[in-house]
Amino acid sequence: MVARLYRFLVTDQMDALDRLRDEPPQGPRSPAFQSVAAMLVVALMLCVMNFLVLDGEFQARMSGKAIRFAEGLPEGGLRDLLLSLGPLYRHAVWSLGCTSIYFVVPALVVRFVFREPLANYGALPRRFFRHLPIYLALFVPVFVAVVVVSYTEAFQRTYPFYHYPNALWDLLVWEVLYCLQFFALEFFFRGFMIHATKRTMGSMAVWAMVIPYCMIHFQKPAAEAVAAILAGTVLGVLSLRTNTIWGGVFIHSAVAIAMDWASLLQRGALPF
Repeated sequence: MVARLYRFLVTDQMDALDRLRDEPPQGPRSPAFQSVAAMLVVALMLCVMNFLVLDGEFQARMSGKAIRFAEGLPEGGLRDLLLSLGPLYRHAVWSLGCTSIYFVVPALVVRFVFREPLANYGALPRRFFRHLPIYLALFVPVFVAVVVVSYTEAFQRTYPFYHYPNALWDLLVWEVLYCLQFFALEFFFRGFMIHATKRTMGSMAVWAMVIPYCMIHFQKPAAEAVAAILAGTVLGVLSLRTNTIWGGVFIHSAVAIAMDWASLLQRGALPF
């Protein structure tokens, strides 16, 4: 029974992915060129992410510029609105920085270097709804775990990253920014990285992707970094089999929103 389940969940999936190496190129670039270029772009963008976007001084400097811009506007509704969002600016710098590094740059490479449509890299949700039951089944046990750990003090101290929303509307703005970077993250790892290398690496494209994906979690709790190995593997296989990253976007976003709202509920800090 165990051997049959393992064969269905792992071996059969890996064999199907390995057959991708026999498919002809979808664009004018050779599979070898795409693999090398993608790996170099991934390495460079991870450096920029670590040393620029995640740098506290950079975030403070950019958010300070945004606040000074708002302060320089004429008195009125727009100025008041932008200033009321001041506590969110640092988070916005982080989210938009992630989106630039994880999505905009790789997307430009796909369109103008590889000369392929983004649909070839899983960017469209056209096959997502067909496989929605799979993603819901993956989400349910994670949601139960979120509910359980939401009672812990450490969880309530950590989430949401936007810790003290003033009202429902600015909490929703934060959630949009949060989910935006999840889309970018999924495109970078489960879209750009594995779809650019699948014709030279086959199923090994998934394992190559999982290593840096795990490493970007090193600043988080150890359990979360270890869980990223399993999550990255599952989402990578599903991206290759379904040719869409939107399952990962859905799970990431749903879990993140559940964690935020569970923490606010436990602290009695829901802004309504």
